[in-house]
Amino acid sequence: MSDNTIILTVVNETWARPDSILDLFLESFRIGQGTKRLLNHLLIIAEDSQAFQYCKSRHPHCFHLKNNSQTKFTRGNLMISPSKLKLLQQVIDLGYNVAFTNADVMWLRNPITKLVPNVGLSISCEIYPFDNETFGIKGDGGFFHVKADGKTYEFIKSCNLRRVLYPDSEHQSLCNVLATDNYSELIGMNVRYLDEVNFGRLCRPGDLSQIYTIQANCCENIDSKIHYLKLVLDDWRNYTTELSAQNDSAKRSPLPWRAPQKCV
Repeated sequence: MSDNTIILTVVNETWARPDSILDLFLESFRIGQGTKRLLNHLLIIAEDSQAFQYCKSRHPHCFHLKNNSQTKFTRGNLMISPSKLKLLQQVIDLGYNVAFTNADVMWLRNPITKLVPNVGLSISCEIYPFDNETFGIKGDGGFFHVKADGKTYEFIKSCNLRRVLYPDSEHQSLCNVLATDNYSELIGMNVRYLDEVNFGRLCRPGDLSQIYTIQANCCENIDSKIHYLKLVLDDWRNYTTELSAQNDSAKRSPLPWRAPQKCV
């Protein structure tokens, strides 16, 4: 983009095939408000040759991450696996700001417009309060933006070092790293946690008039994930159709998406 930002996502053969997560992800860009133009700035990283071949049939900007240690997609999707960390570090070193998104995140509006300038790391996490001044972090919301500067580069390097020193941390999310490690504070890196009103989760219905992204992080089963994300896109189409018809009641009333009571 004009500010040197690129959008990155990572898929494997399970997520990149006909009628897959990748298809829904790309569709959300095409039908979202102000998101279709962002497809030209989206680079899809394929973790295997099958995903790479399918990606090329659906999108012009695909990259095969070779010599990659395969990582199973699980409930926590923003995993700091070795390949992703190395890739992220290299891209930042090249001077690119990175908007990193899981492919099971539907882009209904442009989340980059919600970012605050000069914040090193903006990240969507599941936040819960301890009291009026402190809060905890339970998990990730599928999206983060990192600026290319010395502090964020050092932070990503520390994640690589943490993986080597503490092997059990290899597949933690960045939200968990921030919750358990104060290195970002030590190096003076500004961190902003994005509002859950705008960055939602599938199993926690929100207001379509305010939502920017929705992640299916509560669905572990791939078929359930695809099924309910299709419902979300259908609800979004109905919502935008009502708005274009200038339905006043649609403008005044909160309109939630159809979320599962539980997803397996």
